[in-house]
Amino acid sequence: MDTLAEYVIKSEDFSKILATLLKEKAVDKFIGAQLRVDKKSGAIDRFTVQPILVEKEEDLSDFPLYPLIAFGYARTDSASKFLHKSVAGAMTEKVGLIARPCDTRALIELAKIKQVNLKNLFIVGIEDRGMLPKAAREMRSIKDIDPTKIIKEKVGDNGLIVKLDDGSIKELRLTVAENCLRCYRKIPIVADLTVSDLGIPIDSEEIILKVYSDKGNEILEKSGIAKKELPNNIKKDHENIYNQIIEKAKDKRAKDLEEWDKLPQDEKIAELLKCTMCNTCIRGCPVCYCVDCILQKKRKDKTIDKVTYQLTRIAHDADRCVECGNCDNNCPQNLPLSLYFQSLNEAFKEKFNYEAGMSLEDIPFRSGKAIAEMELEKA
Repeated sequence: MDTLAEYVIKSEDFSKILATLLKEKAVDKFIGAQLRVDKKSGAIDRFTVQPILVEKEEDLSDFPLYPLIAFGYARTDSASKFLHKSVAGAMTEKVGLIARPCDTRALIELAKIKQVNLKNLFIVGIEDRGMLPKAAREMRSIKDIDPTKIIKEKVGDNGLIVKLDDGSIKELRLTVAENCLRCYRKIPIVADLTVSDLGIPIDSEEIILKVYSDKGNEILEKSGIAKKELPNNIKKDHENIYNQIIEKAKDKRAKDLEEWDKLPQDEKIAELLKCTMCNTCIRGCPVCYCVDCILQKKRKDKTIDKVTYQLTRIAHDADRCVECGNCDNNCPQNLPLSLYFQSLNEAFKEKFNYEAGMSLEDIPFRSGKAIAEMELEKA
């Protein structure tokens, strides 16, 4: 994916770009975001971002961009999952959405099995460091910060950096998802535009915007917002930080997977015995698309045990896992699910030269076509 242009824009103008998509009828609907509001106190919870389907441009004003970058959608929701579930994968409608890099990989996998129509999508990607899916829970132990006073957030080297309504900036030791820390693919695979706060200080009112398609450039121009070319100093900081993140992720991935591979199989199976078959991993997986899930049926009928439940799910999804970490982040038993999948992905890459979600042209090695080709090679 080649960059056509790089700018900095006022972060408050980001909403105008999204609104332009609906105004110009470039999309019929947009998968937006809203912050949860406490029903009793009326307080805004910046740590809980919920997807919402938007059809009116005015409903995209004051978009919660920074919470979405830092925390992602709450619980088992993701942009790709919501697209497939709520608008039938944009098969008959044009839909806009904001997608993390792993979301874009999921979209490619879903497109391969005719669950998503990429031609009907306008994708705004996020070039990010990773997210903090458990920040809301961890904030409860931080007594000297009032969460309602936070007006902006940013993922930093050591957790979360926040700006408070009095202008002060604090660094909080919150946990970036382990899965994200092992991820070295931080650029969306497909996108029309991308946004990033890498290399932008938290007290800045700007954000980086990159153009990746003619559609993206057209919408940006029609939005009429002020923009300036990405200054060299910011571009350099952005690239340096990105490269550092990638190198750290590769090192951590290699170290963690080496340790995982050394674990005896009975210890790995023992981890699976902690599973309660709650279905959270299935609900959160963006490439799970079956209407009727056989695992849920077997669980209800009590005809499957915990280990078989998880091993079946791993076998079912392994070759199309895009390493979003949603199963791992949401597992109430803290099973190391991303390590199971990442170790398998490394094996698939080595044996079959296949990485899920990286290209529409890649043939899944378990498909009939791939198997037929392998048989021809043997002959």
